[in-house]
Amino acid sequence: MMLSNGHIPLGNFQILERSGPGVPGLLDLPGHVVDALTGLNLPPAKLRGKRVAVAVGSRGIADLDVLVKTVCDWLKTQGARPFVFPAMGSHGGATAEGQRKVLAEYGITPENLGVEVVSSMETVSLGMTPEGFEVHVDRHAWEADGVVVLNRVKPHTDFSGTIESGPLKMIAVGMGKATGARECHRRSWKYGFEKVIRALAAKTLATGKILAGVAVVENELHQIAIVRAAGAAGLATMEEACMEKARPLLARLPFPKLDLLILGEIGKNISGTGMDTRVVGRGLELPPGEAPQIRLIYARELTPESGGNALGVGLADAIHERLYRAIDLEKMYANARTSMNPPMPRIPIFWPSDRQALDWVLGALGSPDPQEQCVAWIQNTLNLNRIAVTQALAAEAASLPAWRLLPEPFVPGFDREGNFAALPPLTP
Repeated sequence: MMLSNGHIPLGNFQILERSGPGVPGLLDLPGHVVDALTGLNLPPAKLRGKRVAVAVGSRGIADLDVLVKTVCDWLKTQGARPFVFPAMGSHGGATAEGQRKVLAEYGITPENLGVEVVSSMETVSLGMTPEGFEVHVDRHAWEADGVVVLNRVKPHTDFSGTIESGPLKMIAVGMGKATGARECHRRSWKYGFEKVIRALAAKTLATGKILAGVAVVENELHQIAIVRAAGAAGLATMEEACMEKARPLLARLPFPKLDLLILGEIGKNISGTGMDTRVVGRGLELPPGEAPQIRLIYARELTPESGGNALGVGLADAIHERLYRAIDLEKMYANARTSMNPPMPRIPIFWPSDRQALDWVLGALGSPDPQEQCVAWIQNTLNLNRIAVTQALAAEAASLPAWRLLPEPFVPGFDREGNFAALPPLTP
């Protein structure tokens, strides 16, 4: 169907809203963190008067500033002298200042925390694992008296296993900075991610430098629902248990097939691949039915927190020119050289307006009539509590458990430049 003005009409939308999470978010997050750390009964001699490094990554973990400050404050009550360091591999453009900036954008600053933030790309080699993998650790963390690792546990975008994204990966990759991250990815594509991560982390854990790990699990609404902590000896077991809790709580699109997914934004603070591969069903081999079959993906923006690193943009089929102009190739390619996943930095066709992009993608779908279009619109793959859906999907959604369809329609319109004049209310 083509209107006289030459444009393919996009159907109207309704908002599909999740009625509740599988596990409720924690109301007293600092209290749960303190209880988890206190329950470890760490020897006072390991903390009192000791300089303790707190590892913080680059992912957009819910309430990250609260988590980090609570950990640092607890360490202070134990007589320790904590400082924070970025444990994020090659992110932030693989520079010390870039990684410091990533933390600052999450509110992880000396002013907010009351502790020093030490950012450096220097590492110390701990030698080889029995398998022949070289282990690297941030030099400042290694020179500290001990390290506390803080990370979220969730399914990874590149592999599946009994451990995926969590404290062990932070120890193996994040704490290894760019050098360690390259070693991990280079070996992982040959030997498998879980095997390499476990081997690298085990070598570091065996030094006694890691005092504890704090793990959080988020629910479908991007709320922290679980907090756990473990000493070095129990870290792997704790992470495995958290992984079992995290897997069913991963937010997903509740449809088996989509013609088009409109993504409001992609970014490194959303997923390591810009958009979660487990949500969009691309870039990772998944069991049948775990993610919808999506024919085309259109992405509109790159988050400011990404600092120009648009790794994962290659999972889209079309992007807005704004996204293209926001890409810092140097930063993205630095990440791509480390991760060694060739499709991720490929730049798809970009369009100067939403209208032109939609004409192209809808045309590639056979120019379906508005009432036939199976189109979903989300802000990003991390926040899936509200989804805008066209009429055909709204009919499917009426019978979905744990979801409710709001009656008010959203009618997409375009401004003089051909961009959306208004955006659907994807956040409550």
